[in-house]
Amino acid sequence: MADTLNETGSTNGIGTANTTTPTPNTAIPTGSSSGEAPKKSVTEAVKESAEKVKAAALKATENVDWKTHSDQLKDQATRTARSAADVAKEKTGTAMQSLSKLISDTASTVDAKLGPQYGDYARYAAEAVSGAAKSLDAKDVDQLMGDARDFVRKSPAVAIGAAAVVGYVLMRLAKGSDSSEDA
Repeated sequence: MADTLNETGSTNGIGTANTTTPTPNTAIPTGSSSGEAPKKSVTEAVKESAEKVKAAALKATENVDWKTHSDQLKDQATRTARSAADVAKEKTGTAMQSLSKLISDTASTVDAKLGPQYGDYARYAAEAVSGAAKSLDAKDVDQLMGDARDFVRKSPAVAIGAAAVVGYVLMRLAKGSDSSEDA
């Protein structure tokens, strides 16, 4: 059986390690080349190692071009947001066209049940939704964002009210989907 080293670096001669656990004030060898090894406490050795790691980390971060990294992240986020906005615009346009067709298809039923005046209202609503969908499809995301900014500048109260209504509807939709999953 081979001798093993104990905490001070010497062997215990019986083939097993010394089971004494070092304490913060236990002396450990520092590896000095002189005949007599100066002793340091575990706490001092850990502090010294931590300082070395800290210095290495600072040196490594000094050579990083943070502006380039932040510009790359900004560009990536912009591309991702633009892509998501394009997909959302396309889906919204398609949904609005479908809604317009649905309203237009039900206009004859409204004529029969409620009268031609209400059927005309339904056809007018279908045309308005269809026109909005065409307008949405004709513009790119940047134009839509510009239009939204202009609207908010011209009518901030209406914009805040619309945002509150949309937030409320989204909250109700989210709550509704949570309660249906629990059932």
